[in-house]
Amino acid sequence: MSNVFKRLWSSDKSNIVKSKDIIVEEIQEYQPFNPFTQLLFLEQHTDIVRLLLKVDLKRCVSAADDNLAVVWDIQFGYKLVTLSGHTRPITCMIKLDVRGDNSVCLVTGSSDKQIRIWNLDTGDCLYVLTQHQSSVKCLLMLDNAKWFCSGGETICLWNNKGQLLTSYREESSESAVNSLISIRNGRLVAATDRHLDVFSLSKSENTITLSLIKRLPPHREPIKCLLSITDDQFASASLDGTIKLWRTDTLLSNRYFNSITEEYQGADRTFPFSVEKMICFQQKYLVAAIGSGFSIYNCQSGQTILKKEHAHHSKINDLCFTCDGLYLATTSVDGSIRLWSCIDAIKHCIDGAINPRNSKLVKESLSSDDSNTISLYKIWFSSETAISLVGECLAHSGSVQVLLDCDNESIISCDVDGLVIVWKNESIQMMKRSHVLQATSFCDGIV
Repeated sequence: MSNVFKRLWSSDKSNIVKSKDIIVEEIQEYQPFNPFTQLLFLEQHTDIVRLLLKVDLKRCVSAADDNLAVVWDIQFGYKLVTLSGHTRPITCMIKLDVRGDNSVCLVTGSSDKQIRIWNLDTGDCLYVLTQHQSSVKCLLMLDNAKWFCSGGETICLWNNKGQLLTSYREESSESAVNSLISIRNGRLVAATDRHLDVFSLSKSENTITLSLIKRLPPHREPIKCLLSITDDQFASASLDGTIKLWRTDTLLSNRYFNSITEEYQGADRTFPFSVEKMICFQQKYLVAAIGSGFSIYNCQSGQTILKKEHAHHSKINDLCFTCDGLYLATTSVDGSIRLWSCIDAIKHCIDGAINPRNSKLVKESLSSDDSNTISLYKIWFSSETAISLVGECLAHSGSVQVLLDCDNESIISCDVDGLVIVWKNESIQMMKRSHVLQATSFCDGIV
């Protein structure tokens, strides 16, 4: 544990950019509305941890530039298995059902040009795929769960046994595919530098063909994010800060968000408005990390619901909702994790006063999937809600790369120093301990 605290106290603040003209919201040391106050430090990696993936309620996987992926027990904070075999950094990973017996497998792609399929229970490597023949930049599970795609200089289609079904490579292009999404009618959209390419997947007898059908108008700068919103719409965002919405039927852009007309490149080409992450909720709302801030948009009306221009001192790397939508968590190059919410909504939760019949904050907020489940996401999608900084989680010594939500239990983060941290919800941990003590007392009484 001493190595952890050495890194914490030697935190590098060189990436924090402060300006007299920029006001960044700050929070006091006392944080009554921050639930994530119990920490588990997961130490195994020796290089930058760039990827986190939730396996189930008890497990997650981290992958790093040390060529390793590690499966963790996130309840107790110990290592389950280490996936070792890649010879270069792991760049992407997805879950995969290989054998159809409810066992979970993992697909990893690496800059060593290999794709590997692993058994997450045993740590065994089941298949090694070597036909990609270039650095693997992204992986995509297709809707039928029997196929997946890999992207790089080549786009490859594989079955869940690791057999190559078809591939596409454009010899004239010097850029690699860095992200993939699937859209309706069996098509794929691939982001390559500033461009979006649309491919069709066609099957005839035993032959599957991947064909380029259209190249969409380019962004000004390289594309950073690609996201499916509905069957009818998807979004792309670029280094210059522009977000474009596209229709899947016409393949035309029908809406723009955050169009930057000023000098978008910034000093020394730092691109201060770069969009690093986008997430979508209810197939209607788009949340985007833009530079050091974030914004929420209504994709149907085009309304900007919320804009927090300077939420951190440096660029935001990742964001996610947690605690059933009560909090929006953001991570940054400045080494912090910040929690944003409506204080009135938190107080209602603490008091047990949230009721969909009498609370304006959650009016009409019953989940469409379960009429007995109260969703708090509605507080984010009203322009009248007052959103403020309610918590700050500080333990990383460098840029926080990724944030993973584990329902109400915890959030998990990773950083450039090879550290993975589980931030536990203290209230839930206290309830668990109380239940254990009650059960123990009951058993003692029986004996």
